[in-house]
Amino acid sequence: MAAILVVDDEASARSTLALLLRHRGHRVREADSVTAAIRELRADAFDVIVTDLRMPDGVGLDVLHMAKVRCPDANVILLTAYPAWESAKEAMRRGAFDYFEKGQEPEGLFRRIDRALEEQASRRRIGLASLATHPAPPASPEGEHRYLTVLFADMRGSTELLADLDLDEARQILDGVIERLMAAAHEVGGTVNQVMGDGIMAMFGAPVAQPDHAARACRAALRMQETVAAYARALHGSHRAEVQIRVGINSGEVIVRSVASDLRWDYTAVGMPTHVAARMEQLATPGSIVITAETLAQIEARVDVRPLGRVVVKGLTEGVEAYEVLGWPAITEIDPPRLRGGMSEGLICAARRREP
Repeated sequence: MAAILVVDDEASARSTLALLLRHRGHRVREADSVTAAIRELRADAFDVIVTDLRMPDGVGLDVLHMAKVRCPDANVILLTAYPAWESAKEAMRRGAFDYFEKGQEPEGLFRRIDRALEEQASRRRIGLASLATHPAPPASPEGEHRYLTVLFADMRGSTELLADLDLDEARQILDGVIERLMAAAHEVGGTVNQVMGDGIMAMFGAPVAQPDHAARACRAALRMQETVAAYARALHGSHRAEVQIRVGINSGEVIVRSVASDLRWDYTAVGMPTHVAARMEQLATPGSIVITAETLAQIEARVDVRPLGRVVVKGLTEGVEAYEVLGWPAITEIDPPRLRGGMSEGLICAARRREP
């Protein structure tokens, strides 16, 4: 049984869908407007949210935004009478799980809901496996100070992808990219704490402290570029889409907050270092990785980088020194279990900077 929120200003359509879902064994709440939906999201947690696109007091994108804030684990399915409409594509870009065209047989919508629940269960299994290996500390509303490394990665040109391809085809490609980004972070012990429509945010050094968090983040980034490039080559024969990602990394002291739910812990990092990591991602060109001097100083291994100079970051008057990662020849082969346990002392040396 899943908790489902149905949002639609059309009473008959909303009630019929809610009734059918209840007959399938789900716990269903109804909302007749964006305002009512936001009120429900503030009061309760949901597994799936099915929302109309157009309503008198707003649009489904408003519901999607609030769902990402209040129920970050929930999957959102957009109902629309205009499947090729730009707002449907924008919803997918912002992280909606799927869309469904109104007027079609409800079995199609039920299949999408089932897929949403299966994907959610898979994410929870990953979270539970991680907790079994590294139990999380008690939840703390005020959070704790932690020095760690934050990574942002996203796909280049996702908006163009959604515009040029059928939505189902575009979603399949985006899902493949997200799966590879998450897998690369998990391989080295990272925590993926946010999944956007076309990218992820990951932390290294929380919830479990990792003295080599910066090295792990860089290894994850290199692995992301490697696996996505292979994925792009595999797609080349069957899709006209060009798939590339960009990655930004920064290290620093943040406030890490943990929020407990029935099945998993969710973490978020608050502070300027997170903002700087996002800025590094924006600075990166497709296929590249950009890190800060702060991260470079933490890497206990030789790494080839190209200085990009001091870049402007909003809120920092002096800007930040940025570097493009060119490779990591000193540890091209690392056994993943060994990396989880910490870097070898033999790998500790000064970073080698390669001039442009």
